[in-house]
Amino acid sequence: MLGFHRRTRSLIPVKDLGKYDKVEMIEEEERELDDEVDCEMGMEAPAKTHQKQLTLIYIIFLAEAIMVSSLQSQLKMLISNDEFCGNLSTSYLRSVLDCAYAFGGTAGIFWGYLADRIGRRPVALMGLFGMSVCCLSMGFATDVVSCTIFRFIAGLVSSTIMVTTLTMIGDISVTHAERARNVARLPLIALCGSIGPIIQGMVAGSIKASGAIWQRFPTLSSQIACGSLVLVIAVTTCVMLEETLPMQSQSSSDTADVDSEKASFLNAGSLNEPYIRVVDFVRPEPISINQFIQAPSLLVLLSSFSLLSLHASTFDVLLPHLGHSSTRHGGMGIPCGWLGFAVLIVRGIAGVVILRTIPKAVEKVGLLRPYRSISLLFPSLYSITPLLAVLVACSPIFTALISTVAIFVKHALTGGASVLVALLMLNATPDAFSAGTVIGLMQVASLFKALAVAVSGASFYLSNDFSVATTNYALWTILALFGAVGAALAWFVRERPSVERDFPSEVLCWETCFDAEGNPEA
Repeated sequence: MLGFHRRTRSLIPVKDLGKYDKVEMIEEEERELDDEVDCEMGMEAPAKTHQKQLTLIYIIFLAEAIMVSSLQSQLKMLISNDEFCGNLSTSYLRSVLDCAYAFGGTAGIFWGYLADRIGRRPVALMGLFGMSVCCLSMGFATDVVSCTIFRFIAGLVSSTIMVTTLTMIGDISVTHAERARNVARLPLIALCGSIGPIIQGMVAGSIKASGAIWQRFPTLSSQIACGSLVLVIAVTTCVMLEETLPMQSQSSSDTADVDSEKASFLNAGSLNEPYIRVVDFVRPEPISINQFIQAPSLLVLLSSFSLLSLHASTFDVLLPHLGHSSTRHGGMGIPCGWLGFAVLIVRGIAGVVILRTIPKAVEKVGLLRPYRSISLLFPSLYSITPLLAVLVACSPIFTALISTVAIFVKHALTGGASVLVALLMLNATPDAFSAGTVIGLMQVASLFKALAVAVSGASFYLSNDFSVATTNYALWTILALFGAVGAALAWFVRERPSVERDFPSEVLCWETCFDAEGNPEA
């Protein structure tokens, strides 16, 4: 099996690694122990720098969450208050805008490829400054077509953040446990993006009555607030963020000299001892996209995550309709005015639960068992929720409680599965020089998020021909089927790719090769 983000010097030829089902990562474990010892010896300054960079990465991720939350102001402009939830046409319009944003997010494949070649910092800065311009531009959108176009552009630009933040977290995380903790914080940070609509509402309310331009462009004031927040983050990042990609800062000659000293040390001894010399030093070339998509284990993981994204996004898109519908008709029975507040609260609780449980589960049982267990729970959730809602339809209190618990479980499962997939994707690359490419491939799942518009669109057009109950139960059935297929596919996911089976030996290049010569009879 391949390790994570660290190239090791191996005396085993790369081609011979294909003979092994698992290669013990002894050197990686030793490096992790060395890093822990260094921390205990009082290296406070590097620790502070590490924490500062991690905080900046989280702030960059927050900027993307603010961009996503700007959808609310556009929906409120396009939809009247009495139609904001509980209406299939509203769900369809919301899914159209989400679809455009998700289609733009597929550009993450290109941004990941670029991040491995020019570095994470330039790509992240391009994304942040581009997002600030997009926020301002979206303020001039006044109809569905223009909002959809700008949402697509926003998704295209903001995909830089999704790729670079995950890749930078992988770069700076020293141990597997630390990496799991760092990634597990992301769902909670994404929730903090809700401060965007709050600030937008405050700004819009303060300048609502002044100027004709604000009446012509109702969302301009709120989008200026959104763009300003992102611009402040961009400027701060430009000053303080450091590059995390291990660039070729040292010359090949300097490194060769260091390795020559090691070779001289190894040569110390009698003349009959093997003679060891450095024969090559190569800066690893990033593994190409074509080579990654030919790895069976990576394709299975991408397929599993795509199905997860499909049914999870469909649930989110249809929640305003399913949640507000009566339980007698297969809905969840949550009043329209309480739905948004309930989702916000349960997302916060789910984020805390993910942060507390996922790192511990990964440390104890690894990545695969929690991911497969979560995948099995999705079809059960989609099947049990409408049945329980019908059983307690006589009691509004129990109905709201069960529906709220269902929303909480869904967000906890989705967030936990996303964290596990991110960790699995980071495991899929043998070195830091190809991490951006494989994380960019993860954005392929955005296409399946966009397919949520097809499900909600079908329900929108068929709702006139069938009753509300029939439509709702059909939607629950579709969600359960998608979840069941995803659960079955999760059993074929592997924790790490293998040499030869996934990556040909010729695409893997060790940093330093030692050639041993001597008397074979000695």
